[in-house]
Amino acid sequence: MKNTDATTGVSLIRTLAKTGSVLIVTMLLMGSLRYSAMVAGLVDRIAGSDMWLAVYRLTGAADETDRERTIIMGVALVCCLLAIGIVQLGEYGIERLRRRRAGRP
Repeated sequence: MKNTDATTGVSLIRTLAKTGSVLIVTMLLMGSLRYSAMVAGLVDRIAGSDMWLAVYRLTGAADETDRERTIIMGVALVCCLLAIGIVQLGEYGIERLRRRRAGRP
């Protein structure tokens, strides 16, 4: 099957939309740290765990600044991975809804 310019354009637009969606959802998830005491408490508990202390040792985080950077990188990574999952689920839901409306199973 040959890709046409129209198919490539739609694919590019879809990729850019998904990328933008992942960035927005990531920022919203990271923002929830500031405004949700429950999420902030969870991060505090994880940052004080034995596993996280091993991460500090692995990354060589010796002082408070290095530890804060490590925590921020971990939060950003987890939020990004969650955002990818959320966007994928949203895309699946939209595709399923489109198929139903078109009368396909």
